[in-house]
Amino acid sequence: MKRRQVMEKRPAVSVIMSVYDPSPFCQLEAAVGSVLEQTFADFELLLYNDGSNEAASEKMRQLARSDARILYLESEKNRGIASGLNRCIEKARGKYIARMDGDDLLLRERLEVQVRFLELNGQYDFVGTGAWLFDEGGIWGERLMKEKPEKEDFLPFSPYIHPTVMFRRSVFEKCGLYNESEKVRRCEDYELFVRLHILGCYGYNLQEKLICYREGKDSWKKRRFCYRLDEMRFRREGFQALGLTGGKAWLCRFRPLAAGLVPRMAGRWLKRRQAVCRGEERIWTGPIPQKMQ
Repeated sequence: MKRRQVMEKRPAVSVIMSVYDPSPFCQLEAAVGSVLEQTFADFELLLYNDGSNEAASEKMRQLARSDARILYLESEKNRGIASGLNRCIEKARGKYIARMDGDDLLLRERLEVQVRFLELNGQYDFVGTGAWLFDEGGIWGERLMKEKPEKEDFLPFSPYIHPTVMFRRSVFEKCGLYNESEKVRRCEDYELFVRLHILGCYGYNLQEKLICYREGKDSWKKRRFCYRLDEMRFRREGFQALGLTGGKAWLCRFRPLAAGLVPRMAGRWLKRRQAVCRGEERIWTGPIPQKMQ
């Protein structure tokens, strides 16, 4: 008898998410739910458990079993987000790879809008979006990034909001995966975007807010002082590779160090004050609006 070859249908988009000890777990459940409710249905969600405690791990396994579109992966020990994202990319089957964090929320049309953009604009290798900023009190602001970032836009901070970005798979095949070195701890996204720009892979930022990005009262605690030193060292090397010289480049090298010296409460106030000055006003103080879930 003639054998029939069954070709496995690959999804158009692979959403990759690496999490470690998610707490409270309801935030991860809400994040996953916002992926599963996308208007664009041709996707898979790779949920990577980066060495979480057993209680959280079991909850993640149960969550993965609830929907066939979720592919659950896990590590016996915590290896860091760069390692987790790389394992997801290696297993991903999609033409496009979309980032997301385990405590954010997607607007329902996010994947649809980004896929459409990449299909129609072949000159761009990845695309980010704007974001609503929210905390336990609800939406407090918004953030929009420059549409077409140039090398100078890397001076103050990364010109892309990492969990909003959708990449073409070819980006990682051409330029490599996330850098897992301890030298770029907590700035692996910044390192990736600098490297992509150097290698001729360029991105675009849609001027639409398509995720709700969590920035709560504990945001400042995520960056330990040693990580700021690592970023300062990377900035020196990255700016040189980009050809960024002069006084402004020299000063921006020390930005992470200066931020680390600011007391946490003062730093939080300053960050929010800067958001207001950029037009990121508190526009909602209640629960996340239904249309944003």
